[in-house]
Amino acid sequence: MKRAMQIGAVLATLTAATAVSAAEHEILILPDAYFPSVVYLDEGDTVKFTNLTGTEHNIISKHESWALGPIADQGSVTMVVEQGVQTTFYDAGAISEEDGSFLVEGNLSFADAPLD
Repeated sequence: MKRAMQIGAVLATLTAATAVSAAEHEILILPDAYFPSVVYLDEGDTVKFTNLTGTEHNIISKHESWALGPIADQGSVTMVVEQGVQTTFYDAGAISEEDGSFLVEGNLSFADAPLD
C-alpha cells in the first residue's frame, strides 16, 4: 500500500510538472495579417487565436490538415500543438483572384526563437 502511494505521488508530480511546463501563446487575427506572424513553441503548448477583424474568421492549415472557425469577431479559439502538426496556416477567406494563392499566412515553429 505504501509503495502504491509513493508511485501515485511520483505520477502526480510528473503530471503537474508537464502541465506547468506547457505555455500559452496568443496570435491576434488582424484584417490583413496574423500577429505575430511566427510563433515559437514547444510540443504541448497551447495557441490562442483572437479575432480582431470586425467579422467572422476562418483559419485553414496548409494541405487542409486542420481548420479553426468560424471565429466570431472579438472571439477566441485555442488548440494544443503536437509535434507533426502542419505549421503553416492561412486566412481561408483571403485568396488571390489572380492565382488562387492565400494572401494572409502565419506559421508555428518548433525551432528556438531568434535572440535579436
